[in-house]
Amino acid sequence: MIKLRAHHLLCIPRFYSGGYDKTFADNMKKICLDIRKNPNTKIKVIIGKPDDLCNKCPYLGKDKCIQSREISKLTIVKDKEVAKYLKLKHNSVHKARDIFNLSMEKVNDKNMRKACKDCIFLEDCVKVGINKSFQKDLNKN
Repeated sequence: MIKLRAHHLLCIPRFYSGGYDKTFADNMKKICLDIRKNPNTKIKVIIGKPDDLCNKCPYLGKDKCIQSREISKLTIVKDKEVAKYLKLKHNSVHKARDIFNLSMEKVNDKNMRKACKDCIFLEDCVKVGINKSFQKDLNKN
């Protein structure tokens, strides 16, 4: 099972591996590949707490972001907003295929600008868009 923050459900389908710390990017790449290899992987939705991506972030403190108080608060707000928009509950478990199809269907470039307005990666994610091979692998079989 992979634990993911609600807002990371928007990041993974648009992951382009730029602008990240190498350790964090390598971990994200591994998680993306694991999901692509097994679209039935269970995803546990986390709201307001570090997840399996955060575990390799250079800004992870004991149980929160230490980059800045503002960013820590912002990520929690983002988790809550995305979870509400996608109608997901904290600690709910879903198949990767189902939850990522939901996130890709409901969150397009236009409404992503609202959901991710303060994210430093927003413009790159919008420019890259949804990774078509991720989407294809997710829906094989």
